Formats: sequence, C-alpha cells, structure tokens
Amino acid sequence: MHCRTGFIALVALNLGMAACAAPCAEAGHLYPKSRTIDFLLAECANRGITITDWHLHIRGGMTPEMAVTREKASGILSSAMENHGREWDIFDNARLVAFADAARKANPRMPVGIQVNDRDWFRQIDAATRARFDYILADTMIMGRLPDGRDRRLWLIKDISDIGDPEEWMEMYMAHNLRILDEPISILANPTYLPKPLYHLYDRLWTDARMKAVISKAVARGIAIEIQAESPFPSPRFLRMAKAMGAKFSFGTNNFNPAPKDLTRWLDAIMWLDLHGEDIWKPMQKAPCVASAVPSAEGKGCRPVNGRTRQGEQ
Repeated sequence: MHCRTGFIALVALNLGMAACAAPCAEAGHLYPKSRTIDFLLAECANRGITITDWHLHIRGGMTPEMAVTREKASGILSSAMENHGREWDIFDNARLVAFADAARKANPRMPVGIQVNDRDWFRQIDAATRARFDYILADTMIMGRLPDGRDRRLWLIKDISDIGDPEEWMEMYMAHNLRILDEPISILANPTYLPKPLYHLYDRLWTDARMKAVISKAVARGIAIEIQAESPFPSPRFLRMAKAMGAKFSFGTNNFNPAPKDLTRWLDAIMWLDLHGEDIWKPMQKAPCVASAVPSAEGKGCRPVNGRTRQGEQ
C-alpha cells in the first residue's frame, strides 16, 4: 500500500465506502479521523512517500492483527516489532522465532522487526533467526548497570544526582551512541534522547559537533534516523542537519499499548524538512544469510534481491 493508495482509501472512508464499517471505526487501536491524518496522507501522496510505522510494538494488548486492521483502515503501513534482551520477555532465539511466526501469520507481507536492548545482541541471535526479520531497531536509552546488576534504563532517572557531572556523563553517552551505531542495526530510534533531569541542558550538551558525529556515522552505515510521534527528540536542529548531511529518515510511534498516538510530529517533520520519497529509509529484501559473526543491518553476507512489494505498494 503506497501513500497515494492510502489517500484513495481515505476518500472512500469519507464517502462511507471503506471496508471497515462503523463498529470497526470505534476500535481503540484505530486512528481517529482527523485533519492531521488527512494532511499527512495527502502530503506523502504528493511527495512520493510511503509512510510506515517502523516502531510499532506488539505489547500492552497490541496484536499483529490490530496492526493489520489499523493499516487497512488508515492507509499508514504497519510493522510488528518487539524488544529482545536478557531482561525482556523475548530473550532467546526460540522466542524470537515464535514472535516472527505469529506476526507473519497475521499478514505475511507486514514487516517484522526487533528492538535490540543488549549490546551483544548480534552474538546472542543466530544468523538463521536474524534472517527471519526485516529490520533491527535500537535506541540509546539503556546504558550502564545498576548496583544490583540490572541494566540502567535512562528514562527512569529522576534526579541529576544519579548522573553526576553532566559533561562527564555526556562524554560517556556519546561513546555509547557511537558504539550502537557500530552495531548492525537498521534504525536509530529517538536520536539525541536525554534523561529528564538533563532536558534543560539539551542545547548545551548536544553541540553541533556531537550531532554531526552521530549523523555522519548513521549516514556512512546506512542507518535511518527515526522521527518519533509525540517525542521531542531529536530537535529540529538535529533533523535539519541530518537532512543536509544526506541521512535517510524513518517514522515510528513507540507505542505502549493499542492506543494510537498523535502523528503531528511526523507531519511537521515532513514539512520542516521538505521530505520526499528519496529521503525515506527502505529495507532491503534479503536472500537467506550465510552464517557470519556480526551480520549487517541490511544483510551483510546476504545477496540483495529486488525490493519487496507489498499489496498495493509501488
């Protein structure tokens, strides 16, 4: 389904001819009719953008089947993704395979991805399991260890006393960002994130030099910069810099449950940056991978084949 196809579907909805009837429209996982959705679909149709939610978690009651019906009702393409890591529900190859199989049962054409939360994930996930997935997403929001040995989740930091000197912390955090960009990932989610006690220091800590270091590595490695719904990260300054440096962009919601998020951020970024189809990241279809110690995000060790075409997508 291309965005222009989604726009035609939207017109059908306005005429009362869409396949999803009134009871379906009341479902809590569907996007409500709004001017934002209208404008978003119209703009992406005019700009040749195929818009996909690449950060759609199957958690908190959200299911692959809901992702499929949301796509059909809205014209915005869905994916299915879940977290992988030692401290998460999916922590081994067997559970990853079961997740991928369940997601593909809902719609074999829907992309399926993993959000990787352990920094040695590429050693934990074997090549055959990884080949079942279309993309790998990572963010920088887990760094270091707590005294009890658990991962330090940066969104749980409440006080600057847990950080110490902001500049010293930022140096460690920059190294963490660059290490993640050395991993074989496809998408960097929520770039330039900071813990809440540091929000007010964003412009001081995220200097142009630091932003350029992140962007240049993402561009060199073909890693997409995510534009996330309802997130203040990254800033317009970072996004404009990324566009000027040749970055590719992806869109995501990072949902916690089936409730749809406000997509104003997506629309604003398309307009701010004057994005067109060539600016948007697309995954590659891959032939089966040969075993490698660190497979690349786009299938290093795999033979690229013609781009995958989903129903209605051109």
